[in-house]
Amino acid sequence: MTHFNRTRKITIIGGRGRMGKFFTQQLSTAGHQVNTLGNQDWDRASQLLSEAELVIVSVPIERTVAVIERAAKYLSPTTALADITSIKTQPVQAMLANHAGAVMGLHPMFGPSIESFAGQKVVICSGRNDATFQWLLDLIADRGGELINCTPEEHDRIMVTIQATRHFSRFCCGTFLSAENIDLDRSLLMSTPSYRQEIEIVNRLFAQNPALCVDIMLATEERCEAIARLAQTYSRLAELIVKKDRLALIREFEITHSFLTQENLASTKQKEYAMPSEVREATITVTQ
Repeated sequence: MTHFNRTRKITIIGGRGRMGKFFTQQLSTAGHQVNTLGNQDWDRASQLLSEAELVIVSVPIERTVAVIERAAKYLSPTTALADITSIKTQPVQAMLANHAGAVMGLHPMFGPSIESFAGQKVVICSGRNDATFQWLLDLIADRGGELINCTPEEHDRIMVTIQATRHFSRFCCGTFLSAENIDLDRSLLMSTPSYRQEIEIVNRLFAQNPALCVDIMLATEERCEAIARLAQTYSRLAELIVKKDRLALIREFEITHSFLTQENLASTKQKEYAMPSEVREATITVTQ
């Protein structure tokens, strides 16, 4: 790859946030000149934005569209504009509507605590003049990142499941553990590998910025509606538990088992990346 072998001027709006810092570090170590624009820097926006070859918007979900609209006034038509928030339809539409230059939506499918792109996925949503971003995509790929192309609409539809409902499920689990005042240290002493893995996942969720976690769940009406349906599923199954309706629970299990063993999990079966080997072994032991 040869697209990123010259120094480029880049400005990251929100570059002092955790994900902004990650991109700043990755681009700086690649030899690029990276500036950041925070809330207190808008008096320098003309300089920081108009002279940049690439501007990346890395701000909380609820502010993304407004920041795009504000920043676009300072951009040169030759500036490439991208965002890295976890919803894509509204930001990409806002970038296309407010900026005449190259536009792309990016969603890093990882948290800011990682050290590199190695082994991580980045979703790419085309906007305008994709070739302008090729050097950036090459940089991510050369550092071990996996690039996944989709439309903004498909991204947002799939993220309802990948992000919103999973966040809510783990949010509920953590809240329950807290409300029940579970002795986690004691429980982990006698836990299965899968339990330890689940506690670690829940702990990582609650180690995040609380506003970020909540905003991911509330980001779109579709996410809120899906979470409401998930809550209804919890309630429906809990009612069967209360009634001790064994046959109905077995029926629910069999329906879901049939769904999961069809083509839906073909790629998971092939790669087996969802569980470490020790967790798979423990699961097999329990189910035999």
